[in-house]
Amino acid sequence: MALFKSTEEKQANALAKYGLENLHNKEDLASVQKIAQELVGSGLMETGLKLQMAKAEVQLPISLQRAIMEQNFIIIRQLDRIATLLEER
Repeated sequence: MALFKSTEEKQANALAKYGLENLHNKEDLASVQKIAQELVGSGLMETGLKLQMAKAEVQLPISLQRAIMEQNFIIIRQLDRIATLLEER
């Protein structure tokens, strides 16, 4: 097991974490992959803030944004399921 994962592995893990690796629409999958790639970088920034013991007023907005992002991924997943069900009709 490698100490450091490649960007592609981190991106795949982020997609799997939110259950988005099996999106049916290729354009949606590409967009989500791009977002996941950007999240890999923001995760490093969050770690840096925690190591610096940044004040709560700095960390709170980041936590709230992460919660909104997770909600968005849930919505994307649900919309993909709806689209798949509608196609089956």
